[in-house]
Amino acid sequence: MEHGCAENSPIQDDVSGIVPRKAAMKLNPCAFSNEPDNESFGRRKTEQNAVRIDAGIKTALDELGGNEERRAAFLRLLTCVGARTQLLKPRSAGWVAPLFLIQRLKNLAARQRHWIRPCETWQPEAQNLRPAFRAIAFHLLIRYPVPGFMDSVWDLPAGPQGFRQRSWYIRLGRGTSFRALNPPLVLTRKMEHFVRQAPDHYTVSQALRYGETRGLGGSEALAHEIVASRLGQKIAYPEFWRTVLWFFLAHPETGREQVNPIIDFIQANKFAGEEVVTENGAECRTAPWPHFSMKGRTLKSILRLICAWHSDHSMNEKGPSFSLAKSGIQSYRFLESRAREQTDLDWTIQEILESRALQAEGRAMRHCVYSYANRCWRGETTIWSLRLRVNYQEKSMATIELDPRRRAIVQARAKCNMRPGGRSNEIIRQWAVWAGLQFDPRL
Repeated sequence: MEHGCAENSPIQDDVSGIVPRKAAMKLNPCAFSNEPDNESFGRRKTEQNAVRIDAGIKTALDELGGNEERRAAFLRLLTCVGARTQLLKPRSAGWVAPLFLIQRLKNLAARQRHWIRPCETWQPEAQNLRPAFRAIAFHLLIRYPVPGFMDSVWDLPAGPQGFRQRSWYIRLGRGTSFRALNPPLVLTRKMEHFVRQAPDHYTVSQALRYGETRGLGGSEALAHEIVASRLGQKIAYPEFWRTVLWFFLAHPETGREQVNPIIDFIQANKFAGEEVVTENGAECRTAPWPHFSMKGRTLKSILRLICAWHSDHSMNEKGPSFSLAKSGIQSYRFLESRAREQTDLDWTIQEILESRALQAEGRAMRHCVYSYANRCWRGETTIWSLRLRVNYQEKSMATIELDPRRRAIVQARAKCNMRPGGRSNEIIRQWAVWAGLQFDPRL
């Protein structure tokens, strides 16, 4: 259990209705463990982390298979990074960052035939993980700088998408333009300009959506909402989705909290082909409204459709009940101590592992998280609930979507798809730091 420090600060609006609006204790972002702070405990943690790092290296070698060139290149990279940095050394603080780096180094080794310089001549200018990796990738593969978000291609698993995006990285670094890469979106020069300006922590898909939205004339706020939606996770049917972007541009009165529900509604009703759980087992879903289009739609009319759809999802108890596989990411608890006359605040973040629990979460929070049930079942995403307990009363504060493959928090929403309040965001940020997750509070 985690414990906060004693310091007064005003309580945030997102806990109104359950916490008295009096002095509260400020969260301590550094207090992440209640384990004894002693030398023997630190040694045990370091030894445990060393075992995990060694296992990660063995797994990477196994994934490289019998290709001796790639295995040798991977071992050379490990030697160079180990000799010149502290990034792969086991410490009591954690093991997530070394495993993250090992995965990237393995993927660099898989492109050994494209290296233009030997790894032994690389000299790091920084000891932080991301700048150091960026420097070694530049040294090995490219002649011209690429946008920071392109580093994400080295996190993708082996397969067509990973191969394609890593090829983009190499070609961009040797002078090719984004538009010449034949990306899944048709980009104008203006869109390409904005793609290159996308934040470093974005994935390639998110950067493309960001550039597309900004290039069409969308605001920074709208671009961030599009990126946070499922449109930023996967690019498919680009011609149709561009008509949806035009709809948002034609209706600037659309609230930020309405963008994501509109996209989820359209995706769930227009498109098919997904494997879903039914009473008869797993089946390929048929689109309920395949001819849906944005032509003639108004904001009021589409919001009425969404309202009816949400009601049907949250109240329909006839659908199959099924369990979801655990992601392996740790849940979180933070006990926020307050003044003697006030009750402590008990914050928890728990993974939702039952379809009925997803339905209950959507009903309590008045949003469409239940429509994510089949994506959770397929392992594409995971859903978590941030809850606050005070005086034996528990209240849902935010629903969190997390991509388990990238260990990245994709979005977080409070009731009615509103943004979580400041204190909820702080708890989510603490969990991200503690569990080694990527998190952008703007998403």
